[in-house]
Amino acid sequence: MERMRKLRATICGLTLVAAGPVLLGGCKSREEFTNDVGLSRQAAYRQWENRKTQEESQQPRISGKLSVEDCVKLTLAHNKMLQQTLEERTVAEGQVVGSRSAYLPNVALSTQYRRDELVPSFDIPGPGGTTEHVQIGTLNSYSAGLTVTQPLYAGGAITAQVRAAKLFSLLTDQTIRAATQDVVYATETAYYNLLLSQHLVDISTDAVHAAKVHLDDVEKKRAGGVASNFDVLRAQVELSNFKADLIRSKNAINIARANLIKTMGVSQDSDFVLSDKFAYAPIEVSMEQAVQTAFTNRPDLYSREYQIRQQREQLKIARSRYLPNASAYFTNTWASPSPSSFGSSSSEWGRIWQAGVQGAWPIFDGFQREGNIIQQKARLKQAQIGLVDAEETAVFELTQAILSMENAEEFVQSQKLNLTRATEGLRLAQVGYEQGINTQVEVIDAQSALTTARVNYYQSIYSHVVAKLAVQRAMGTIVSAQTLDSPEAEKTQDSGRKTEDGKQGLDSSQSNPPSQEGSKKE
Repeated sequence: MERMRKLRATICGLTLVAAGPVLLGGCKSREEFTNDVGLSRQAAYRQWENRKTQEESQQPRISGKLSVEDCVKLTLAHNKMLQQTLEERTVAEGQVVGSRSAYLPNVALSTQYRRDELVPSFDIPGPGGTTEHVQIGTLNSYSAGLTVTQPLYAGGAITAQVRAAKLFSLLTDQTIRAATQDVVYATETAYYNLLLSQHLVDISTDAVHAAKVHLDDVEKKRAGGVASNFDVLRAQVELSNFKADLIRSKNAINIARANLIKTMGVSQDSDFVLSDKFAYAPIEVSMEQAVQTAFTNRPDLYSREYQIRQQREQLKIARSRYLPNASAYFTNTWASPSPSSFGSSSSEWGRIWQAGVQGAWPIFDGFQREGNIIQQKARLKQAQIGLVDAEETAVFELTQAILSMENAEEFVQSQKLNLTRATEGLRLAQVGYEQGINTQVEVIDAQSALTTARVNYYQSIYSHVVAKLAVQRAMGTIVSAQTLDSPEAEKTQDSGRKTEDGKQGLDSSQSNPPSQEGSKKE
C-alpha cells in the first residue's frame, strides 16, 4: 500500500509539472499578443532584406549587345518561375521511387523495455521450518523484434500505383514544357516591347527637336513683323505637347526595361543595348496546318491525355479493393526473460520466430469501395471532358492568333503607305510655309500627322511580331521539346520561327552575346 501511495504522488507531481506551462500560457494579455505579432513582423522584414540581398548577389549583371536569342538563354537559366516549376520534376521522381517501394519487402525493428513495480510471489514451506520465496516473472524485461513483410498480391493496386507515378512524371514534363513556353513568350514579347518603347522615344525626341526649330523660326519671323504673337504661342503649345509625349515615352521605356530584366532573372543594374531590329516578314499559315501542329505539339493537350490515363489507373486502384490481398511474413523475437520460459524468473535471453503467408478478402465495408469507384469514374469523365475542352480552346486560340496576325499585316501595309504620305505632306507644308502659301497651323498639323504616322507604323510592326509569337505559342512550337532536357543550355532551337514552306518568320541580326558580370555594385 505504501508503494501505491508513493506511485500516485509521483504521477500527480509529473502531471502538474507538465500542465504548468500550458496553464500559464493561457494567461497572456492582448498587449502581449500584439507585441509578439509586432516582433514577428519585424523579424519577417529583416528576413526579407537578407533574402533580397542574397538574391541580388546571386543574379548576374549583363552588359553589351543583347539579342532575342540571348534573352531566351538568360531566361531559361535564371527565371524564378521556371526554376520553381522545374522542382516539380524532382517531386515526380520522388513519387516514382515511392511507388516502386510497394514491390519490395517491409522490414521493421522494434524494441521494448518494461519494469513491473510488483511481481507476483509466494512462499513455500520447506523442511526444518524454512520457507522458500518464489517469484513469478522478473522486475525488468527486455525484447527486440524483427518483422519482414513481403506483398504477394494486392488486386493489381501495386502495378497501377507504379503506372500512375510514371504518368505523373510524364505529366510533370508537359507542365515544365508549358511553363517554358510561357516564359519564352513573355521574354520575347518584353524584348520587342522595349524595342518599341525605344523607337517611340526616338520619335518623340525628333518631334521635340522639330518643334524647337519651328518655334525658333516663328520667333524670328515675329521679330521681323511677319508672324504674330498667336503664332508664337501656338508653336510653344505644340512644343510643350511633344515634350509631354517624350516624358511619357521615357517612363514607358524604363518600365519596359525593368520588365525585361525581371523576366530574364538578371540584376536590375544590368547595362545592355538591344541588337535586334524590327523586321516585317509575313508568314503563311493555313488553319488546317496550324490545328494539326497544335494537336501534336501543345503541352496542355498532352497533359490532358496523361491525366486521363492517370485517372484510369486510379480507377483500377479503387476496384482492386474488391479483390483479395496476400503477403508473406517472418518475425523473429529476442527477449529477456526468454519467451520459451514463460513465468520464469531467469533473466536469460531467448528467441522465438515464425513465418507464414497471410491474406484477406474484404467482403463488406459499408459501400465505401463502391462510393470510391463512383468518384473515380466521375473524375475520369471530367478528365475526358477536359481534353475536349482543351482541344476546343486550342482551336479558338489559333483562330484568334491567325486573325490577329492577318489584321496586323493589313495594319502594317496601311501604315507604311500612311507614313509615306505624312512625310510628303510635311515637306509640302514646309515648302508652302516658306513661300507664304501655307499657314503655321498647317505646318504644325503636318508635323503632328507625321509623328502619329511614325508611331502607328512601329506599333503595327510590333503588333505583327507579337501576333506571330502568339501563333507559334498557340501551335506549341515557340520552344522545342529538346529545351526541356537542358533548360540551362546555351543552345535554343528556333522552333516555330520558320514555317513549313521555309519562309523566315522573324529576322534577327547576329550579335555578340552579352557578357555576364558579378552583381556587386561598383
